[in-house]
Amino acid sequence: MNLIFDLDDTLYNLMGPFELVHKKLYADKTDADCTQLFMQSRVYSDEIMEAEKKGLIPHEDCFYERVKRTYHDVGIEMSREDADIFEQLYRSFQKKITLGNRVEGFLDYCKSNDIFIAILTNGRPEPQYAKVVALGLHKWFDDEHIFISGGIGYQKPDPQAFKYVENAFALNPEETWYVGDTYEADVVGANTAGWHTIWFNHRNRECPEKNRADITVKSIEELKEVIRGQIG
Repeated sequence: MNLIFDLDDTLYNLMGPFELVHKKLYADKTDADCTQLFMQSRVYSDEIMEAEKKGLIPHEDCFYERVKRTYHDVGIEMSREDADIFEQLYRSFQKKITLGNRVEGFLDYCKSNDIFIAILTNGRPEPQYAKVVALGLHKWFDDEHIFISGGIGYQKPDPQAFKYVENAFALNPEETWYVGDTYEADVVGANTAGWHTIWFNHRNRECPEKNRADITVKSIEELKEVIRGQIG
């Protein structure tokens, strides 16, 4: 069995740094639900990343556009200076992200059962690799098993991103499973590439009318039970 993981909001809680900044700067300015704000920010992040890829938005404007649009939706107009303060705090909190014992235990389980594991994540190489280091993921993944879209030239949901990993290790797609939290990028992308998919829907996102995921789980414990069932 081959098990390929998304990084952000799959192996760790991506919302953590966002929530800390929101509480510090904006919790007293809006009664908007922080979880909903975070999820909307991820929608904008994907849209802006695609626009950057097409040369429509310069990289230095990406974070500003993401948070500006997110807070505009709840009636807060954010200046460039406001966004810079938000980003500085966000980046500082990102350096303190952790996996959590349950994720560590699950990765230990994969290793002890000789499951091939790797990471495929969207993003720019430098900040994504910094997360890998901060999370201590080199305990389970060496650099050859870490694939970042900005480094390989393909971005999820492009099936070529998944095929890049598949070709790097001559993986059998029928034995390869992708685990990710974002339906469009992770489930649809991997499904199109011919892989099996596990939608890690721990934020209870609305399920599409026709769910293309082979399996949907909402916790690491559920994921572990699924993998146990697959390897017998």
